[in-house]
Amino acid sequence: MKGKITRLPSSDGKDLATRLTPVTHRMREVTNHLAEDGIWDATLTEEVRQLFDSLAEEWTATRDHPQRNLPILDALNRGKVKGQVALELGAGTCISARDLISKFDSFIAMDLSLAMLNNAIENAPPLVCADGSALPVANGAIDVLILQNMFLFPKEVERCLSTEGYLVWVNSRGPETPIHLPVEKVVHSLESAAGHGWDAIASTLGEATWAVIQRSKVID
Repeated sequence: MKGKITRLPSSDGKDLATRLTPVTHRMREVTNHLAEDGIWDATLTEEVRQLFDSLAEEWTATRDHPQRNLPILDALNRGKVKGQVALELGAGTCISARDLISKFDSFIAMDLSLAMLNNAIENAPPLVCADGSALPVANGAIDVLILQNMFLFPKEVERCLSTEGYLVWVNSRGPETPIHLPVEKVVHSLESAAGHGWDAIASTLGEATWAVIQRSKVID
């Protein structure tokens, strides 16, 4: 069973962050291999950890701006996302979490890079350093899983999301984002891992692309 993708009209906007990484960055290669082949091992984990540890001190200064979180907020609003427990995976220094905490009863920021979390902004939510391929959460415990410019671990998405849970997928620079997958690839990867359909609502805000994805509902 395959799900469907519904596309909403685009909205205006622009990512004003400093452009430090090209589309051909090594992380694009990692993103595609992980989504297509499930390749993720200890060597790759350490490579990614070291890269983001090295960027942690400058992360907020180079990426924080007033429009930074508009794509995520647009996705939550127009994607009609609701739930009590939210987890942002790949939260970095929590510059997105700042605008998301108040929207949920419980919000957790998680990242592979301890250096990123150690450089988190003031008033950050609870922080957890963990590998996205083995999330330290119970089955079905998360209502909303937020991945912005983050790798996709489809088996963990299937495992940790509640029955009616939402995956919020955002690429802040659209196809120009080094860690990028189009919504079609995200849905295909989820369906291949889970063995059932996933439905998506997708749109853009300026150059940013977003998708809100749920398990397809079975109609008797």
